[in-house]
Amino acid sequence: MAGHRVGLWALLALALLACGAAALFFALPFFQAPYVAALEPADGARDILPTAPIVITFSAPMNRDAVQAALRLSPRVNGSWDWRDDRTLVFTPRATLPISKTLTLQISTDARSQFGAALAQALRARFTTLPYPHVVASEPARDAQFSYSPTQVTFTFNRAMNPAALRANLVVTPTLANETLAVNGTTVTLGGFFEPRTRYEIRLDAAATDAAYNLPLERAAQWSFIAATQYPNFSILNRGRVLEFSAKTPIEIPVQFTNVSRLDLAVYPLTPQEFDANASAAFETWYAFKPSRAPVQKRITPTNAQLDRYAQTKIALEPLPRGVYFLKITTPEGPTDAQLVRVK
Repeated sequence: MAGHRVGLWALLALALLACGAAALFFALPFFQAPYVAALEPADGARDILPTAPIVITFSAPMNRDAVQAALRLSPRVNGSWDWRDDRTLVFTPRATLPISKTLTLQISTDARSQFGAALAQALRARFTTLPYPHVVASEPARDAQFSYSPTQVTFTFNRAMNPAALRANLVVTPTLANETLAVNGTTVTLGGFFEPRTRYEIRLDAAATDAAYNLPLERAAQWSFIAATQYPNFSILNRGRVLEFSAKTPIEIPVQFTNVSRLDLAVYPLTPQEFDANASAAFETWYAFKPSRAPVQKRITPTNAQLDRYAQTKIALEPLPRGVYFLKITTPEGPTDAQLVRVK
């Protein structure tokens, strides 16, 4: 009988020990340092909708006052912080989050759980809201002054635009004969008869909106060009692929052009291996070459070109030290040219 009692007491002790262990297992997380278990939008997220809430989920029930005192959102946004439950805090903007802005959310370790444990690690997260709709490319380019007798002008936006809003806010001066406007996703095509040797002004007012969110342009967009009767043309005057100069002496690059308004020049340093490879490369390879290093010289030269008139000029550069280089010249109207340069 005595042995039987001992067995019962042992079983009872084991049961109590198991219950205590289970209680400790389930209670331990509440006394551990809490952390941010989830964040929406995530750190580094982009193109956040301006109406999107910010949702912070903690690993444990939190002291609400302590969390909100430790929290900062910048730049400041009008809105309200509300607790969905003891673990989940939600920010809802009163109107919208600022457009095309990077927001920073910070929570210091002053935030505490309901059991007094401080946040395990401070939080600093950044996310960027949806940008304004804007033109990312056009043909002709926005800064081009000449366009060869166009029958259409093409605009490419960062996202699809509202066709009705585009038509209401697009102004062409002088009036374009047989004008049409076609919208295909992010691409907008303005068609019609552009009178040769005539300057056209195209303005898209900021009230034009995108299709998905009805957001306006950040600012108006403008183009101004002359409809030319000859194609824009540009080239460096050199029969070969290599220009040679002496060190420490001024450099002049002879060029010829028609209907280009500006020459944007950059000189990049090359390794001897890059120079030799490009000197013997096929034309397609050579013309697609992109230097890996930053330019050592850059120059922007207006041409003062007259409409449909062929012209020649020389571009002056600062002396270059001995070495080998890649010379690239581009224009707003499109034509480009390049040369290898050896300085002895």
